[in-house]
Amino acid sequence: MSIALPCRCNPRRMRAAWYTGAGRKGASMSIERLDHVHIYVKDLDEAKRRFGDLLGVEFCEDITPQDVRSEELDKSAQGRGTYATFGIELLEAPPGSPAARAIEPMEEGLGGVSIKVTDLEDAIAEFQAKGMRLVQRTEIGRYRVAWFHPGDVHGVLIELCEYEAANPLEALRQQK
Repeated sequence: MSIALPCRCNPRRMRAAWYTGAGRKGASMSIERLDHVHIYVKDLDEAKRRFGDLLGVEFCEDITPQDVRSEELDKSAQGRGTYATFGIELLEAPPGSPAARAIEPMEEGLGGVSIKVTDLEDAIAEFQAKGMRLVQRTEIGRYRVAWFHPGDVHGVLIELCEYEAANPLEALRQQK
């Protein structure tokens, strides 16, 4: 399926800029790519079935807070989730948790986007210099991550991440 965009840009040049981050104005951080999207769901098992059937993908086994090696992360506030290596993370927030309260108005749907960067510290500094509020940062396995307040970007949680593994799931499971 192809979507025609009403613009005068050279499609080849646009495609090259999309993949490389070229053409971004006022940014010095090195963005590798849009890594994955976070989708909050009420029923993780049903969401896995629905997205799996719809998109023809398989999700990994469920990841619970106990599976994640992090001393900084408040595991009591986390739910369970799953990841499809092509870029969808499904998250089921436990009732009453900060995540559940944050998505309460919409109940389910897009929770945020994750952007993979080559240098997390530089990216954090640049975001903060541009007025973005850092909510939390942590390192889980070999997955380094920082979350920024959705109120600063039109209601979208921005996650910056840095890892060397093939995908976030593998990075989460690697020992430091």
